[in-house]
Amino acid sequence: MSIVDQLSERDARLKDRVIHTFKIPETLATHGVKEIGLVELTMEEELLATRRSRGDAVRLAYEYAKECLRVVDGKTVRTTDGSADKMWNALHPKVRQLVIRAYGVLHQPKMEEDAAFLESHEAKVG
Repeated sequence: MSIVDQLSERDARLKDRVIHTFKIPETLATHGVKEIGLVELTMEEELLATRRSRGDAVRLAYEYAKECLRVVDGKTVRTTDGSADKMWNALHPKVRQLVIRAYGVLHQPKMEEDAAFLESHEAKVG
C-alpha cells in the first residue's frame, strides 16, 4: 500500500475527530481567511510532519501546524491531497503565525501541568 493510500485510510479512520475552531481577528481577516479549524495530532501525524521537515527546525514548526490544519473557512484541507500545502502557502505570514501559536496551545501542556508532572518525580533503586 502506498503512503498516499495509508494516509487516506488514516483520514477516513480519524474523520470524527474534534475540530478546534479559531476565528481570525478582523484586522487580519482582510487577507482572505476568517476562520481555521485544527485537530490535535496523532503520533503518526507528528512523525510524518517531522519527516517532511528533513531536520530543519524552522520547517518543523510549519509542518506541525500545517499537519493539524483541517478546515479553512469551512473547506476541508489535508496534507494527503496537497490542499493544506496550497492553503498554507496562500495564508498571510501573520495568519501562519497564528496557526503555529494555535498548534502550540493545543499541543503544549500548561505551565502548571508541566510543573505538577515534574514535581511528581520519584527515584527508586531495585
